[in-house]
Amino acid sequence: MDTIQPREISIVEPIGAAIEKTKEILFQPFDIGKWFAIGFCAWLATLGNGGGVRGGFNFGGPGNHSGGGSHNFHQEMNHAKDAILENLPVIASVAVVVLIFILALAFVFMWLKSRGQFMFLHCVAENKGEVVKPWKHYAQQANSLFQFKVVLWLAGSVASLFFVVPLVFIVISFAKTDFKVFAAAGVIPAIFLVLGLFFLAICLGVIKTLTEDFVVPIMRLRACSLVDGWRHFWALCKPNMGTFFLFLLFLIVVHIVIGMIAFAVVAAACCMCCVGIIFFIPYIGTVVMLPLLVWRRAYSALFLAQFGPEYDVFARIDSVVVPTESFPPVPPVPDSPDGF
Repeated sequence: MDTIQPREISIVEPIGAAIEKTKEILFQPFDIGKWFAIGFCAWLATLGNGGGVRGGFNFGGPGNHSGGGSHNFHQEMNHAKDAILENLPVIASVAVVVLIFILALAFVFMWLKSRGQFMFLHCVAENKGEVVKPWKHYAQQANSLFQFKVVLWLAGSVASLFFVVPLVFIVISFAKTDFKVFAAAGVIPAIFLVLGLFFLAICLGVIKTLTEDFVVPIMRLRACSLVDGWRHFWALCKPNMGTFFLFLLFLIVVHIVIGMIAFAVVAAACCMCCVGIIFFIPYIGTVVMLPLLVWRRAYSALFLAQFGPEYDVFARIDSVVVPTESFPPVPPVPDSPDGF
């Protein structure tokens, strides 16, 4: 495959274009039914974004490790250990059931989000408030995206164990030893492990962002699987690595600004007592914040469109689809008079 030659690409120019596109989609004219339909797709596309894998290590314990304080601490630890050992079968069974439930829920959310990302992109690209038709239309590609996310999650989970497991042993050794002894032998390895875990999280975040911002639009345009979408994107990215790196850096600023705006809106609504409650209702909160989400989706799509008409999701899809061997040609979604 021929690689795409570097070209002049602006990171700032799509900002204004995305604002105009957001006005066109949501306000010209304003249609409450369309707003709620797009909001539902946006809600699916951002499902679980407020969560994610979070972890922390709370280094605690008594301030005095001598005398009665240390004796009481070890006594309590022994009692807790004995209680756990006595009830180990029950605890293990409950833990397994809870873990299976959480994993099943996470996979369901991941599957729904994969479908929603194509639905939301379709609504923004086509300026339509449709739910059922894009749900069915992009099922194959959404399943391909879901499979990739599962593989990425599994790879990230396995890789994180190489950092988390040693950290757990370090934390346990810290609880059993004097702080001075731990500081001499355990601090530096702990710092490197935390930095490694942080670097792994950044790498996974970059892959996730590039996939959702660029590979998904390419999959939609070319009616291809995720593997083919990544191959096309990589051919585009290699000669423009610096530009995409600047885009990722700029996204940090974008997310900070969006977060500040969202916080200001929620804080203002909370000052009006009951009005602020609507922001904590998942779907309704997404509908209220829809302009920010539409702008964010349009911004990355317009950035990608600068690389040529074959990367422009706002062009008619039937004029730019380039079928691959992975998927059969996908016909354009027919217009729907009722929006659903």
